[in-house]
Amino acid sequence: MTLFTTGDVCKRTGLTERSIRYYSNLDLLKARKNANGQLVLSKFELEKIVQMLAAKITGYKLKDLIDRQSSLGLVKNDLTQIIADLENILFHLDLTDSEENLMENIKLLRYCQ
Repeated sequence: MTLFTTGDVCKRTGLTERSIRYYSNLDLLKARKNANGQLVLSKFELEKIVQMLAAKITGYKLKDLIDRQSSLGLVKNDLTQIIADLENILFHLDLTDSEENLMENIKLLRYCQ
């Protein structure tokens, strides 16, 4: 199994070591120390970071992720729905040539707030 030091992860992703330690302290990640005392992450932990960052984009708070840690996979479904909603909004924004379409846009955008 390939392990990545937090330093390497930070250099390659822009994430801070402090964030990684914080996620680990919240038990969202299972970072371990290697023989040199460095904090290391597995590929599985990197996948969890991707899920956490995606969850934050969809509006989840870290507390939500702690409470629902076992269901982080649901984030993909949430993102898929958000993308579909945004595509629908973009489609309707192009249809502003009539008052009726403008009214529909207002209803649609109110729903998305």
